[in-house]
Amino acid sequence: MGTSHTKATQEAAVVHLLADDAGMTVYIGCPDSLGGEDGRTALADFYHAVLGWQLYDAYGTFFLSRSPQFRIGFDGDGWSDQRPPRWPDPEYPQQIHLDIAVPDLDAAGTRVLAAGGALLQDDADHRVYADPAGHPLCLYPDPSRTTTGPAVARLVYDCFSPRSLARFYEGFIGVPERLEDSPERVVIDLDDDELPDLAFQHAQLLAPRWPDPAYPAQLHVDYRFTVDHELPHFQTPAAKAAMARAQELGAIHLQNVVYADPAGHPFCF
Repeated sequence: MGTSHTKATQEAAVVHLLADDAGMTVYIGCPDSLGGEDGRTALADFYHAVLGWQLYDAYGTFFLSRSPQFRIGFDGDGWSDQRPPRWPDPEYPQQIHLDIAVPDLDAAGTRVLAAGGALLQDDADHRVYADPAGHPLCLYPDPSRTTTGPAVARLVYDCFSPRSLARFYEGFIGVPERLEDSPERVVIDLDDDELPDLAFQHAQLLAPRWPDPAYPAQLHVDYRFTVDHELPHFQTPAAKAAMARAQELGAIHLQNVVYADPAGHPFCF
């Protein structure tokens, strides 16, 4: 069921089960309008300025991608005018955010501000910004990225019990190794240079209840476990096995190919 991946520095069979092609797509919810501009266009342009990745339009949806395995999409699903993100207010939560590794923190921060973002918090080892719609994102300095440019280092989930949610994703994606492990924060290693690691941090917040706009999920993730050009990916044996595995581990089937993890975060196949 799994696939083999090649790391940039060494040949290695990666343990995760995600596909080589679009194995993970993170969708950021966009308002209809933002600053007098189409919301999807505005946020796509913002993240393009921050990351410098290829920006393209596929069937009416904007995507950013640096490699075939991982991409960021922009659509209206998950956005709620009733409860837009206002970090760190738990009444207006952002249940998932991006940790972005950048070669130069000051230069990257300047790009964020020039593109319409706002500085929310300046800590010793990272800075928290908001994109023009209010979604928080964190920038971490990583001088090793001088030649390769910015990358999404982690996809960070807010949840009440990090260890419990980490166990779900370890079983679901097939990842056994933790880079961090404490009651407050767990990071699991996808061991793949093209995909972000998954992090889970303790937070007391309103959990998402998709598709209720009063309890929105500002971001959601699509997972692909195989590529078969003869079948839609969610109808492949690997995807069907992943759906069954997700439910065995505690996920809830919400609608069609939409599921929710045990903490309520929706995800799709």
